[in-house]
Amino acid sequence: MSALTLAMLLLGQATPATAPGTEVRALTVTLLDERGEEVKDLSTADVALLENGVARDITSFKPDARPLSVAILVDTSAAMGSAYRLNVVDAVAGLVTRLPDGARYAVWTTGDRPTKVVDQTEDRQAAGQALRRVAPQGGNYVLDAIGEASAALKKHSREGDRTVVVAVTAMGPEFSYRDKYRAAEEGEKNADLFLSVQIDSGDADFETRSNVGYVLDRLARSTGGRYDVILSAMGTDGALRKLSTHLRSGYRLAYATVADLKKRELDLSVARPGTRAYLPSDSEREASSGTPGSTDAPTP
Repeated sequence: MSALTLAMLLLGQATPATAPGTEVRALTVTLLDERGEEVKDLSTADVALLENGVARDITSFKPDARPLSVAILVDTSAAMGSAYRLNVVDAVAGLVTRLPDGARYAVWTTGDRPTKVVDQTEDRQAAGQALRRVAPQGGNYVLDAIGEASAALKKHSREGDRTVVVAVTAMGPEFSYRDKYRAAEEGEKNADLFLSVQIDSGDADFETRSNVGYVLDRLARSTGGRYDVILSAMGTDGALRKLSTHLRSGYRLAYATVADLKKRELDLSVARPGTRAYLPSDSEREASSGTPGSTDAPTP
């Protein structure tokens, strides 16, 4: 028997064939500790997965090391007023400096119409320089920007990248031509992860709250992302620091499952108390207990 034949037989023994009717699915889960910091040094032995209440075999679990391609959407509508320069520009520039090594990003503004002001780049200074040249004006077109920016992100990202959309928006008048359902569907189709911060000063009308809140919440839940509401633009930097941690805390999980399930409810348990897991297509859960987690309260 040749050495090549023996090696092939051993490989076949080490990796049994997948049973008929099963498939291996992969997703990224974000894990944070009780302080909101990333959870490190976990392995397959530290996690267990239920799908629709049934235990599934985890075939791989390791940090998601894929490079990031990021689209950052910044509300530059007139409703932002002086808060744009006082609180938002530096906060977004800080987010860019904290992107993981190798990440590329683009910046879009949403005032008056969706406009790309920084094309995909690794230059960490370009975001602040471009945003400081913009004056807030017009209405907010964040729903249109979600559709346009996520489509451009999918088209121009490098093969193998993890695509991310980060939105920073106020609650001023919303003038997008897309309705909330179309905006959400386009975002889900085009990007792997959505993170957003919404500044709610309390003066938005019901329709704006409903439309924008629906889209940002749906995209966060469906991608395992995050949607935070803050009560003042002064909290923008702190909120974006939380999102920065989210970008560094992904684990790539693969598991064996039944093909063609119509519904998949996932629950991940982690052998570290206090760990919170953010799973795609699922609400936040306290991973140590499997019970639903509460929505993050508005931050002043």
